[in-house]
Amino acid sequence: MLSLVDFAVTHRVGPLTVSASAGQHIALLGPNGSGKSSLLLAVAGLIPSQGQLLLDQQDIRQWSMQEAAVKRAMLPQRTAQLLPIACHQVIALGSAPLNLNETAIKSAIEQVCSRLELMDYLNRDFSQLSGGEQQRILLAKTLLQVWPGLNPQARLLLLDEPLAGLDWHHQITLLTLLNELTLQGLTIVTSIHDFNLAVAHCDVIWCLQQGKLVFSDRAHQLDEHLIEKVFRLKTIRSQAEGQTLFIPWQVSDEASQKRKLM
Repeated sequence: MLSLVDFAVTHRVGPLTVSASAGQHIALLGPNGSGKSSLLLAVAGLIPSQGQLLLDQQDIRQWSMQEAAVKRAMLPQRTAQLLPIACHQVIALGSAPLNLNETAIKSAIEQVCSRLELMDYLNRDFSQLSGGEQQRILLAKTLLQVWPGLNPQARLLLLDEPLAGLDWHHQITLLTLLNELTLQGLTIVTSIHDFNLAVAHCDVIWCLQQGKLVFSDRAHQLDEHLIEKVFRLKTIRSQAEGQTLFIPWQVSDEASQKRKLM
C-alpha cells in the first residue's frame, strides 16, 4: 500500500492525506500548475517533501538509489531527447538497476515492445523519431524497469502525462497494458488530462487544485460539478454503452467573464 499522511511539498503541494492499495490504477487529475508533477516527483523521492510517505510500510525517502530504482519507476514529463542511439539501447536503460543477464533483458524488451507495438522501431535512431514515437520508446524504457517477468520486486509506477503526443490507438494500448500490470500487484499513478479516459481506465481518481487534494474516490464518482469547480469548465454528462462520458462545451461563467474583461 502507498500511504501519504500530512504529505507536502513546500509552496507546491499539500498537506494532503491519501492512500492507494496494491494493484490500483490511480488517475491524477488537475489543471495546469495544480501540483501534479511536483506530487509525482515527491512520491518518487526525487524532490524534498514533508510528512509521511510509505510504500509497504517503508519510507521511500530512506531507500538507497539502488533500492528505489528496483521498487519504483517514474516517467517524468517529456523533455527534448536527442540521443543518437538505437531505440533498443534507450529501452535497455530501464533494466540498468536490475543487474540481470542480457538474455533475460532482451526477452523482456521484446515482450514490452510487442505489447506497445514497437518491434519495428528497435533498430531505428531514437533522435530521428517524432515526438510521439520518442514518448512511446521512453514509456517502454520505464515499463521495462517494472516488468513483472524481469523485476518481481517492483511495487510502484509513476507516470507524468504519459499520453502526451500519443494518438488514440496508442493511448488505449498503453492504458490497457497498465491495467494488466496492476493485476500483478503494481500500484500505478498516472497524471492525465482526459476525464473520460480516467473514468474508463482507472480505479481511483485523485484531483488537485492549487496544490490541494479536492477529490479522492472511485473513478465513477467523478461528476460534472467537480469538473466545473476545479477546471472552470461546463460539461454535459452522457452515457454510451454503459460508459460515462463528459462532453466539454464551454468555460464556466466566471472564466468567461474574466476573458471578456481582458
